[in-house]
Amino acid sequence: MRPSNNVNPAPIGVITNNAHSVFQSLVIGGIQEVAAKRGYRVVIDSLSGANGDEWLRPISLDPAALSGIIVIANAAPADFLQATYRQKTPLSFVSHYAPDIPSPVVMANNAQGIAELVKHVVVRCQRQQLAFVRGIMEQSDAIEREAAFRQELMRYDLRVSPSHILNGEFAPTVAVAAVSDLLDSGAAFDAIIVSDYLMGIAIVDYLRSEGIDVPGQVSVVGFGDAAEAERAGLTTVAADIRQLGRHTANQLISQIEGLHIRGITRLSVELVVRET
Repeated sequence: MRPSNNVNPAPIGVITNNAHSVFQSLVIGGIQEVAAKRGYRVVIDSLSGANGDEWLRPISLDPAALSGIIVIANAAPADFLQATYRQKTPLSFVSHYAPDIPSPVVMANNAQGIAELVKHVVVRCQRQQLAFVRGIMEQSDAIEREAAFRQELMRYDLRVSPSHILNGEFAPTVAVAAVSDLLDSGAAFDAIIVSDYLMGIAIVDYLRSEGIDVPGQVSVVGFGDAAEAERAGLTTVAADIRQLGRHTANQLISQIEGLHIRGITRLSVELVVRET
């Protein structure tokens, strides 16, 4: 590990599925902000191009040449993580965790956020026929959000058919296709809880293009928040995405400089009620 008075420390590596996506670019911005203040350069390994094709190439970073590594979501495979951990290169995770690696994790409070969204549509909007749009089910955020949704259904004594649990994969086009199939099936629904605000925006646009009144006929709410959600009038729970990056960078640098940090830090979210 490098002492805090090292004048020219090795850079911090960031591994991301897609540095061009809104979420991951904001996280990276937060990482870069803290790293610059604390004297570290950041090198980014984006495994896909601007078009978002994942796993376009293998990881190119050499852990031995870095002060530490931050992994965003599920960007790094298990064998790479295990090898990095065995080399004693400090690791930190954003919005994902590896059960066999006791490195610190920073995530939004997924259970709190989904609870806020379900309470809003069930209690405030008086909706009873809910649908849920998943994220990428290999990512911890997506897994936790679906688990929280199912828990909230029990709280309100609601039942949701398997046909109303839709695959979205954190991709607006995939989410819209799933909602289109649900609509074509003739199944009844009056609210959609969406695991990501970008999918939520696309779903609102699609429903309105089909002549469905949002929120008159169907309420739509999404997880996360940014300027795009505000412009679209989407009701969300707001997680400070840049703060995810800032907090993770601080944890990683603290490890580099000698502290032992473990466990999951969950950042609180806040309900932002808009038009949908």
